[in-house]
Amino acid sequence: MSRRAGYEESWDLTYLVEQLRELIGRDLELHPQLSEELEDTLDSLVLRNQRLRGLQRMVHAEREADDLAILRGALENMDRELLHKLPRLLERLRAALA
Repeated sequence: MSRRAGYEESWDLTYLVEQLRELIGRDLELHPQLSEELEDTLDSLVLRNQRLRGLQRMVHAEREADDLAILRGALENMDRELLHKLPRLLERLRAALA
């Protein structure tokens, strides 16, 4: 992945997402509230991926620095939110599987 945009992917986030993928790969019957939280988190991950791709396209198109900074800031904010939410979600999923 190109680092020209000044955005460094969070390895902590990547690690948590991989744990989430492993857990949801199983046949789960979850409490509706936990299922909804999982769905919301997966939606956020999809949006994050779309924003990251948009940032990469903008870098390649040599867009204005302000445009890149706005998108990069949104991506970094999303990462912080996910890094806050994912550990608790993983803990709840592990408890549901136990």
